[in-house]
Amino acid sequence: MERSDETRTATMSPLDPLRLKTKRLIELLDQTPNEETYDEWIEKIQGLLNEREAFIAAHSNLLAGANQAIIQELVADSRKIDLKLSAETAKLGVQISQLRQTQTSRKSYVDPYEEVDHSFSPYFDSRQ
Repeated sequence: MERSDETRTATMSPLDPLRLKTKRLIELLDQTPNEETYDEWIEKIQGLLNEREAFIAAHSNLLAGANQAIIQELVADSRKIDLKLSAETAKLGVQISQLRQTQTSRKSYVDPYEEVDHSFSPYFDSRQ
């Protein structure tokens, strides 16, 4: 049975936009993006985080008088988001350290023929 607009309006909370953004953020963080879409994924997450922060700043008076169940739900969801963001940050830290290690190993490579005169090598390569 579908609700009427009056019933839907009566049951809607003024914090529903914040709840929807929070749920969408959790859904995004549950996804595992591939390398090609990773930057877009991060931008979407950053956008939703910014929107949530702006909503909270603009509607802080709503939070003060909101239903405790809604506040507890938002706090629990925020903890989930924080854990998922921490895990993603840790993954990025590992990737960055691996890239730095790769760069260091490339820089530490010593070419054993670096000091050999290049004009001298054709004498060894040609057969007579």
